[in-house]
Amino acid sequence: MKMMVLLGSGALATLMLSGCASQPPALQAFSEPTDGRSMQYACGNGEKVVMQFYPEQGRSVLRRSGWTVELPKQAAETGYAFSNGPTTVLGKGNELTIQIGHLAPIWCRSRSMMVAGVQ
Repeated sequence: MKMMVLLGSGALATLMLSGCASQPPALQAFSEPTDGRSMQYACGNGEKVVMQFYPEQGRSVLRRSGWTVELPKQAAETGYAFSNGPTTVLGKGNELTIQIGHLAPIWCRSRSMMVAGVQ
């Protein structure tokens, strides 16, 4: 049991550090967008996240639990998808799912519909 806890803790630390290494330092303190394309979500695990959409730049920024991650836009059959490899956000309408590595997906929902320019 102790071995499993140690392995799990090590894997989590590696995942967290690899996510930080892929972010440019300027994104660590990302400012609020001036174009109003920011959405707040309440997630099934009790946390709140913010997605900032920049469709003209083909990217979004995910803010959760004190972390800021830039996610380039990816092709999606329906809805939208953003991913930097370890972190993926898939969404449609006012719902989104956050997938981080091999961890369980986090389902989230906003109160209002998605912003214009993000399909």
